[in-house]
Amino acid sequence: MKAEIIWIYKLFLCVVLAVNSECRKQSLQQYQKSEDTRLLCPDCPQPSMVKYSRSLEHCARKCSKNKKTFTCRAFYFDHQNRKCHLLPFDRFMDGAHREYRVNFDLYEKKDYVRECIIGSGVNYKGRRAVTKDKIPCQSWTESFPHEHTFQPARLGKKDLNGNFCRNPKNESSGPWCFTTDPEVRHQECGLPQCSQVECMRCNGEDYKGPMDHTDSGKECQRWDSSKPHRHPYQPKKYPDKGLNDNYCRNPDNRLRPWCYTLDPQTPWEYCNISVCDPGNDSDVDATSSCFREQGQSYHGTVSVTPSGVTCQRWDSQFPHNHTYSPQNYKCKDLRENYCRNPDGAEIPWCFTTDPNQRLAFCTNIPRCETENIDTEDCYEDNGGNYTGNLSKTRSGIPCGLWANHSNSGESSVGLERNLCRNPDQDKHGPWCHTTDPSIPWDYCKLKRCDKSPNISAHPRSISLVSKTSCFIHKTTRIVGGAQVHKAKDGSWVVSIQKGVGYSTDCL
Repeated sequence: MKAEIIWIYKLFLCVVLAVNSECRKQSLQQYQKSEDTRLLCPDCPQPSMVKYSRSLEHCARKCSKNKKTFTCRAFYFDHQNRKCHLLPFDRFMDGAHREYRVNFDLYEKKDYVRECIIGSGVNYKGRRAVTKDKIPCQSWTESFPHEHTFQPARLGKKDLNGNFCRNPKNESSGPWCFTTDPEVRHQECGLPQCSQVECMRCNGEDYKGPMDHTDSGKECQRWDSSKPHRHPYQPKKYPDKGLNDNYCRNPDNRLRPWCYTLDPQTPWEYCNISVCDPGNDSDVDATSSCFREQGQSYHGTVSVTPSGVTCQRWDSQFPHNHTYSPQNYKCKDLRENYCRNPDGAEIPWCFTTDPNQRLAFCTNIPRCETENIDTEDCYEDNGGNYTGNLSKTRSGIPCGLWANHSNSGESSVGLERNLCRNPDQDKHGPWCHTTDPSIPWDYCKLKRCDKSPNISAHPRSISLVSKTSCFIHKTTRIVGGAQVHKAKDGSWVVSIQKGVGYSTDCL
């Protein structure tokens, strides 16, 4: 009997620990993040509470534990001093204002700051105070013009503050309120579903709406989290994909927006997003004889690969099966067997009619002439101090993010986004990593400034102002690193260079 009691106790303890561990993992789920921001409200009646905290998650758990005398609506975390500022107000409170501040991250509870609902909106705690017919709501503490039993003191967890719309009984029609009209006792507030606040165009690649649940109702996993599912789509690596919090997005050009889920058994699911009226869709940037950027607006008729192999029709599944059918990607102009870029690849491509070659990039389509470089956008000496905004190579390929290259020494040389820079003092000038897998890095299309002290009066040297000199192009380079101190016997210092080739731009 004693052994059975011990076994039951251990089982109970394991369950408690497992639940607690899972709660700790998901402590940031209910918050909306604003980087480098803090929220202040000098005139609010209740001040913030400051506590030392070992992590963001620990701070979030503190904010989630509301007390009778303090309801935490948001917090901001001071990374440098490891301080957690618990806030009894949100951005919509009178007198509250957000302030840009480096090393601070603001987290606001979604239930308080978003004006849309998921399902019945039972957790809605926003500030809507009129009904769908624009009738002002009656305060929950008042009994006139309508008496009721929904007393805030008795239903403390329902957040019946002021005269804001709420759904204390989980009505399927959504949040409601008693009205100030004696003839209308109560009415729904007409809050929209989060899936309808912003519609999606095409396949939702640009969708930035607030939906954070899947088709089946599963809550989405935060993009900046790897629990319960590890994934490559970290927000800092894909800053242009809108990977905010745990909202549905389409970073890889699937059929429609999706997300990883909090269900360990369900890695990801599609989200139910309303579709915009296609009547106004028009591709004003479409090109037919060349392509810009990654060629997603290329609508030309090239239908053979650079090696002369005919492209497979997009509406065919032979010889290669695929999901890029005209029906699935109606906005991608997948006509006939023309080269296209439906998935956000580096350049247009197509499936081939060769059973042994699934697809090929259409490098036989020329790039449109890249933007002219501003005559004032130049570099002096070797370009080590260049701080311009160019982010393309001399061949027009977009630069990749410096943050995606861990050996680039970002912290020591102050590299920004994907802008052309010269962190290793290359004598040929600014360069960048590229977004083309076949070209790891390349020099940028920049000129030396006329006043550069390195340009002599010799005619041959003057010609170097507008052309790149002959150089050896290495496909692997390492920027940054740490100095070796007090090398011991047997220590080695190795220089690794890979894939050396000669530039075709020699004079």
